[in-house]
Amino acid sequence: MSKADVHSCSSAQKFGGAPSDYLELHEFMDSSKAFLGDNRHRAVFHSTAGAYYIQKIFGVDFKALGDLMDKYALPDAFITDFLALLAHNRAHGVHWMNSAGDKVHVRSIAEQHILEDFRQKFIPTLQDYFCTMRLLPWMDNALGPLLTPSEAGNSALSFHAVAVD
Repeated sequence: MSKADVHSCSSAQKFGGAPSDYLELHEFMDSSKAFLGDNRHRAVFHSTAGAYYIQKIFGVDFKALGDLMDKYALPDAFITDFLALLAHNRAHGVHWMNSAGDKVHVRSIAEQHILEDFRQKFIPTLQDYFCTMRLLPWMDNALGPLLTPSEAGNSALSFHAVAVD
């Protein structure tokens, strides 16, 4: 598989609903292609860490949402409207509100964090990180053999796949 719409159809077959229900999530997972054109882009979201972050970004606590609906006597349609607002915010939301009530650009906060970690010198790109990463056969749609670190010739390159059903 290679395109978000193909992944979305597969998700609809596996989990139910319509392919459009899953398109935003799959497009986000492949968004790292914008910064690195080969399959090394998968290091960002196609990993155990990536699955965790996707859950943090897209996951909804429906029990907490239901509790708020009960607390404020909101109609069932509120869930649909609220989920649409979350999707809108992921696409268009750029600010955070601090305790003083000031709106701060989220990217500015992230860039400040990165600059502090790199002694105020630069903000690395994904290319900076990945340019020295070898493209191993398992990264390329698992078409080649799954090499162990010793077979790959570098003990720092390990293969720790997590089997899922």
